[in-house]
Amino acid sequence: MTPLLRSNRWVFALTVALALLAGQRADISAQGGTPAEVRALLEGTFELVEWHLDGQVLRPPDVGGRWSNHDGVVVAIYHRSGLKGFESFTGYGTYKMDAATWSYGYERVEIANGPLVEQAKVTVRPAAPANTFKISREGGKVILERPNDRREYDATSFTFMPNGRTLRKYRRVTAGAKP
Repeated sequence: MTPLLRSNRWVFALTVALALLAGQRADISAQGGTPAEVRALLEGTFELVEWHLDGQVLRPPDVGGRWSNHDGVVVAIYHRSGLKGFESFTGYGTYKMDAATWSYGYERVEIANGPLVEQAKVTVRPAAPANTFKISREGGKVILERPNDRREYDATSFTFMPNGRTLRKYRRVTAGAKP
């Protein structure tokens, strides 16, 4: 990893930590209309365990990361290497939910990618409009859907499925909200 990339990642990680510690979070009173069992499945921290790419399933140590929803704050950090080069993503922002919808938006995103870590190009993306999903239930799962984007949460995992195909699978590492 180049010194510039290493330095940028540390600066960004520190920025995320300071933002969380400073209490920059969504108005979580809006979460109050969400049933406790739905919140319990959507909120928590999830560890990346699979990345499906070109018919192959990549697993740690070739991939790694976290997806976290807590107290109105969303943080996503993930990377992959090997197949099709190197990619690293870090983003933080806020989320809101009610009984029918869940939405989130990033305040800042940093993406590094390239054929090799040493050749990675870093892109910084400013805030973007929120992504809004319809909430539904299928058995023990909570489903978040919008056009070409489906996300499934259950007691142990989170699966991200753009365009109807599994891309990334995560396992829960912390409990969500208590019912």
